[in-house]
Amino acid sequence: MEPLPVLKVLKRGVYCALQDTGRFGYRHLGIPCSGAMDRQSYLYANHRLGNKSNAAQLEIYGQGSFFMVLSDCVLFISGAESEVTVDKHKINTTEPIFVFKGQILGLDRIFSGARLYISVKGGFYNTPVMDSMSTLAGTHLKPLEKDEIIYLVSDNEDKHHTSAVIGRIKIDKSSKIPAMPGPEFNWLAPESMEEITSKHFIISQKSNRMGFRLSGDPLQKVHQQELLTSAVMPGTVQLTPDGQLIILMRDCQTTGGYPRVLQVEEWGISQLAQRLPGDKVGFQINSK
Repeated sequence: MEPLPVLKVLKRGVYCALQDTGRFGYRHLGIPCSGAMDRQSYLYANHRLGNKSNAAQLEIYGQGSFFMVLSDCVLFISGAESEVTVDKHKINTTEPIFVFKGQILGLDRIFSGARLYISVKGGFYNTPVMDSMSTLAGTHLKPLEKDEIIYLVSDNEDKHHTSAVIGRIKIDKSSKIPAMPGPEFNWLAPESMEEITSKHFIISQKSNRMGFRLSGDPLQKVHQQELLTSAVMPGTVQLTPDGQLIILMRDCQTTGGYPRVLQVEEWGISQLAQRLPGDKVGFQINSK
């Protein structure tokens, strides 16, 4: 079936892009996984509409995005707690939304969190690149712009849909982020091993889908040895030469040369995706 025009971007806000689960099997070529930053909200939205788990959605960062509906469809919105309107009327986002051609969908305000996910019954569509429709910074796979048309396909229904529990994310900016000790955790000085769990760090303005830079009291290493370039992945927490931390996110590189002091668990990456520059981050280390 030919893709059907379903939404037109009237105003994209800070960031608006198609995302799915990402690209897998290409890390040996240096290709990042990419995909939805808050995977829990993404999976939940597809689950609520009975889509396949990898059906493409809109990931929206920040408030102020508006769309014209080009075809009747069913949507579900998850992620950040927000005020959503259809033709300027507030709507309930705990249930699927029926919208009709000519209506205006607005994501006016965000009360808590950072990223929203819009899923459509059947799934959004763009030409896949390396088996994924996800955008990737620094390539031709760019975010959506004003006046772009977003298409719908109808072959992403999950024929084996079950009632398996996938819950809406509970955004809690005060919760510590669970992590495991990284391969170079023991490079930290004893007092820094204590500080990495007892203190909070601030998400820097220089943060993006590749990584969240944190600022705080500099952490110290026992020895100043250099690390050979080694494998990294989303959730890897690196220690920079100036003693600051970087949490690698979905668009991160596949190798790096900074010590890997922690590895954030999957739930923690989704929680981090709902935090903004200026928010605090604390870590809770879980033993393997």
